[in-house]
Amino acid sequence: MVPKPQPDFAREARARAAEMSEIRRKVHRYPELGFEETETAKLVAAHLAKLGFEVSGAVARTGVVGLLRGGLPGPTIALRADMDALPILEQTGLEFASERPGLMHACGHDAHVAITLGAAHLLAGYRQELRGSVKFLFQPSEETPPGGAAAMIEEGVLDNPPVDAILGLHVNPHLPVGFIGVKDGVTMAAADNFRVVVRGRGGHGAAPHQAADAVVAAAAVIQGLQTISSRLVDPVVPVVVTVGTIHGGYKANVIADQVEMHGTVRTILPDLRQQMPETMQKILDGVAAAYGCKIDFDYLRGYPPVENEPAMVSLLVEAGKLITGPGRVLKIAHPSMGGEDFAYFLQRVPGVYFYLGAGKQEGPVYPWHHPQFDINEEALPVGAAVLAQAAWTYLQGSPGRSEE
Repeated sequence: MVPKPQPDFAREARARAAEMSEIRRKVHRYPELGFEETETAKLVAAHLAKLGFEVSGAVARTGVVGLLRGGLPGPTIALRADMDALPILEQTGLEFASERPGLMHACGHDAHVAITLGAAHLLAGYRQELRGSVKFLFQPSEETPPGGAAAMIEEGVLDNPPVDAILGLHVNPHLPVGFIGVKDGVTMAAADNFRVVVRGRGGHGAAPHQAADAVVAAAAVIQGLQTISSRLVDPVVPVVVTVGTIHGGYKANVIADQVEMHGTVRTILPDLRQQMPETMQKILDGVAAAYGCKIDFDYLRGYPPVENEPAMVSLLVEAGKLITGPGRVLKIAHPSMGGEDFAYFLQRVPGVYFYLGAGKQEGPVYPWHHPQFDINEEALPVGAAVLAQAAWTYLQGSPGRSEE
């Protein structure tokens, strides 16, 4: 039998660029928080059903799974897209800006939905030639631990048929369009959270000696926690301790009796991650003793590190070069200290998580979670083509899976 020619996913994706842009803008206009993505899920399910996929809704509450069964027997690869937005007031001024005040797609999940639906359209055109199946996982609540990935896994999305490999991506405003970034091994950090409550003794602002100032003690806590990375850990070992919120006090002339803080800890090395609660507790105990306060401390384990499987990285590199051309697939040297619950999928099956260049050609570059975050929509067809190509290559039997 004469083999069919290699699909031109790059050309086909460019032909669908306007459709992907329309999807992205609709999702962007109506953002939804984690486990509340009901309208986004309806949009996704409708597109998948139109393509003739087997569609399951209400997975992990608001997730959607679409299954494309190929015409030939073979393994199953999954493509994952997160769907949730953030509690941020948008300041982009875009004509399709959020119509829900205080909610915004400030991390690019609107683009992930559009890109993965684009890949679904591309692969649907080759279902008879596919040697296996493709599962499309549209996941709720990536932004807020415990996240939606673990819940989807618990509900069996990696089973029936069993998933043999998985792909995920994230748009990156710091990479130009047409470029891919990928790393072997650990590519993103473990992401834990913590809560600290400083309990002092209130009083009059003019008589601090009669009180135990929770605000001053809280300041010492923040400064002390920063010494973990600057003085307690080897300087070449990645670790981040960030206090993200602080709440306390009543009035300018009132000494606060309580301050509550929430923050995040990012680590790469398992041993260091294990030690962090004890290290932080020692600092808090010292501050409490020095300032005459009591300090409550809760350490919450979050997402594990995102660890790419080397053979799947090779697969992605191969697919990326076919779509973007030589010299545009960049091997990343150092892991990001960001966190992602895609890590839970990678603990179960081999896979790869990569960055898709989505930088704007002009103007300032705003990072993820910024109220003016935006992407270059020319990245949408590139991402869809790379996902489709990688899935096609895997199922047709290239590096990344062993032949039976």
